[in-house]
Amino acid sequence: MTKWPAAIVGACMALAGCSSTPGETSPPPPPATGSTPSPSATPSAQSPTPTPSGTPVPDDRLPVSYPISGKLTEGDAGAVVDELHRVAGGLPVLKLNLTEDEATLTALQADRSVISFVWRDGEITRTDSDIQYLEQATFDPSDYPISSVGRMFSVADLQGVRGGKQVLQIVEYRAGEVLMTVSSRPESKTVFFRKDGTAVSMLGFTSVADLTAGIEEVVGDATEVYSVVVNPTTGYAVDLPDAQDGVVLNRTRPAAMPVYETRRSESPSNEPFDPALIQPAGLAKAVARAQESPDQECIVTIDMSHKRSAPVAKVQCGSTTEYADMAGRDMTSLVG
Repeated sequence: MTKWPAAIVGACMALAGCSSTPGETSPPPPPATGSTPSPSATPSAQSPTPTPSGTPVPDDRLPVSYPISGKLTEGDAGAVVDELHRVAGGLPVLKLNLTEDEATLTALQADRSVISFVWRDGEITRTDSDIQYLEQATFDPSDYPISSVGRMFSVADLQGVRGGKQVLQIVEYRAGEVLMTVSSRPESKTVFFRKDGTAVSMLGFTSVADLTAGIEEVVGDATEVYSVVVNPTTGYAVDLPDAQDGVVLNRTRPAAMPVYETRRSESPSNEPFDPALIQPAGLAKAVARAQESPDQECIVTIDMSHKRSAPVAKVQCGSTTEYADMAGRDMTSLVG
């Protein structure tokens, strides 16, 4: 799948939630940042880092007083972060952390060094940073719903982020892709949020509802795909034609993370097909038939490799492999 870039120094330590409690599925640890992705798996939309041009407030004018009433979770988080960013000279931001009573912003300076400011107890001052700049993507905090941090903390709590102080973090998670997460200190689990502040739900891989949601997320508005794969280890994935000849676009939706895209140089031998032909109810039926038990994990691959008039689903459950049409009817004796 995707190639992970080189590490943000201290990122996994900074992002609570790199491990999970027993019985929970945890997202992969934060990928490293900074190396050049392989040409065969480069992100689809890696934005260039803006040229830093602002000037932070000098140390002799710190601390800057910025009192609020109550906690950051009570509605003033956006205003506090706006003031932090102003104190940082409006520089491109590499990382933002928020708890209910503290906000820390790390920005990129013109000389490629980093500078960090913290808001705490109504004052903004300089603080040490745990980041080195290694070509990570930057972002503008105003593009994110910072003022909704209280609601996001509540949603994360419902999804199992409990047992300590909650932390909202915005930072590059894989090459060129900035993600927003809520985790806790001490660690419990991590919940990912989209840029509009909605939580990324945990998807399963056997129910009609989960299969429908997962396939819809990766297919999007595509009308032709080369293959669709449902894999409990890596998530939902689709290969589809790219605008550039000889390139395949892959979209992947892990169980608990947002969709991401990679591209690779390849000329598929299989014919593309219309993903509207896929019937999640039929896939669920085929998986249930192949499973030895309801909790057995199965890998489903849908493509035109069998040269039929319509796509065929290959269902692998342990040592059992069966084939089905899109309605879930058994085709093993025909193509197996």
